[in-house]
Amino acid sequence: MRRLTIIFNNILDLVFPRQCLGCGTPRTLFCAKCLAGAPSAPPAEHSFIRAAFDYRHPSIKRAIWRFKYENVRGFAETFAERLYEEILGDLGDNLHLSPGETFLLVPIPLHKKRLRERGYNQSALLARKIIALDHSNTFEYAPNLLIRAHATAPQARNEKRAARLTNLRGAFTCTDPTRARGRTIILIDDVTTTGATLLEAKRALASSKPRNVLAFAVAH
Repeated sequence: MRRLTIIFNNILDLVFPRQCLGCGTPRTLFCAKCLAGAPSAPPAEHSFIRAAFDYRHPSIKRAIWRFKYENVRGFAETFAERLYEEILGDLGDNLHLSPGETFLLVPIPLHKKRLRERGYNQSALLARKIIALDHSNTFEYAPNLLIRAHATAPQARNEKRAARLTNLRGAFTCTDPTRARGRTIILIDDVTTTGATLLEAKRALASSKPRNVLAFAVAH
């Protein structure tokens, strides 16, 4: 059924050319004016998590839904530009950088079963677009540093926090502790609500003794 939905949406894109979700401007998924006018995310509960946009904004919510579930991968480039600016700004403000220092960019992984069903990992698409923007080689792409050790139930928005944490416990495994040791790691995700997924990813990296772990999401 999901494959049929993707095919149908691709046909719709051909018959009805893409237009901005905010204002309807043709030939763009999200025009620069509407993107600039979208509200910034409120502070996340966990200080290591940052997000660019407020998920409650209708256009942002619809864009992420289309990106995540309807195979509209073009949103990766749109959102990556904003995330890249957010990450660079935060690193410059909060870290003392060493000459030539690079940061590991790690997308939150999907379990292989869900990856087969969806056909792509939206967080990995975002991370790759960020790398493409990184002409100064500030980031080092590490897509396999974390793996999803077991499948987890979808994180319902109204699910209690304790249940979310239990659901995610042990979900991630660090595959290369030596590579992570002493490094600053940047986790990339599309959306965060309670922060449970990013918190568990950070916990999985802790035994590798990274210098720091930060997380950036498109929306919160």
